[in-house]
Amino acid sequence: MSGRKPTDSSPLRVIVFIQENKTTDFYFPGLAAWGAEVRHDRPLLAAAPDFDQPHDRSAWVHYRMGDYPAFDAAIDNDALIPFYSWLAKTYTFADHHFGAGSNSTPGHMLAVGGQMPTLKNPPFGPGGPVWDLPSIFLHAERGGVTWAAFPAADGYPLKFYKELGTRTAAKNIHPASDFVTMARNGTLPQLVYAWSPNGSDEHPPAKPDPGYIARGHDLVWQRVDAVVKAGGWQDTVFILTWDDWGGYADHLPTPNAEVVPDELHPEGFQVIGGSRLPLVMFGGQVKQGIDNRWHSHASIPKTIVDLFGLGPFGVARVDGAPSLAERVSSRLRGPAPPAFGASITQPAPPSPTPKPAPPPPWGGPSGVPLPPLVANRGGTVPAPTDGVVRPKPPKLPPDAGG
Repeated sequence: MSGRKPTDSSPLRVIVFIQENKTTDFYFPGLAAWGAEVRHDRPLLAAAPDFDQPHDRSAWVHYRMGDYPAFDAAIDNDALIPFYSWLAKTYTFADHHFGAGSNSTPGHMLAVGGQMPTLKNPPFGPGGPVWDLPSIFLHAERGGVTWAAFPAADGYPLKFYKELGTRTAAKNIHPASDFVTMARNGTLPQLVYAWSPNGSDEHPPAKPDPGYIARGHDLVWQRVDAVVKAGGWQDTVFILTWDDWGGYADHLPTPNAEVVPDELHPEGFQVIGGSRLPLVMFGGQVKQGIDNRWHSHASIPKTIVDLFGLGPFGVARVDGAPSLAERVSSRLRGPAPPAFGASITQPAPPSPTPKPAPPPPWGGPSGVPLPPLVANRGGTVPAPTDGVVRPKPPKLPPDAGG
């Protein structure tokens, strides 16, 4: 299949947005009309659920075991996240993308470096563990690619990488609030990862906050709009995804690729893949359609490697991952999205409605133990076993019907 080649003469930028806590069924049921494999057989929520629910490693294991139902619902994506809906219909929507069977930190680190040294969230705030693991940022830098990162509060999740704690790396790490200004000024480098500040990351709230999804959606929209208005649409490839499942149900089991032991499963239980997470890839050079291949967050750094023509990353999970680079072609001139705040008219769905295409067979490992992590300078880090799995399943919050 033809796609964009690193030798193409036009410049290229890649921007990755990582938001919080959504499954594919929960967030994009309307993509069924476009041939995506999503549930669309139930009433849609007209407002975002205004509560959080259990979604740590223990909750996910019990969900996969079948004794914890998770929150089984779906939103009206055209009404609540119209910009995302327009992008997913106009460009590439990946309906078989997945993360780790756990919560935030493993998912973020999987997207940054294809590895996860922990299966839980370390304490938030200053300090915390630091691992000497490779990141896509310094790999890109060694290949001559400029980069910037806009982490959430206190440097999360970049603060967990030893190689990103140097003075040299710090010059490329900016407050989340700087993204729009740099985009408008045309000073964003070739590779960008952008997280959203607390309250604008779409994470369900611990206390009632009915505007949390709209704020996150609108911040991503504003950021994309800043790139477009600075003339960067045609030469930018955007990837939008979410860190973990957030305790939401998803009807499609993912490949049992890699396992880790726990109290209930001394021989190991599925950790990759975790639940399906939405992934939308868009930009002037991105193809329209459903990408139905199985792939994990490790495909994000793999795609960056391929788009910039970099050498192997050095982590088998990344180097062997399916690449989304084939969805990009310099011959394409896709329409720019609606300006921030504009009224959005959704594209008309295809007629007749396409049937979901079954994914090609999973080509990765099957039921193997999670391997030691590849560290810098030839070292290794033991595979994580810190994901506590409790004997009893959690309970849904009352607002979720539990």
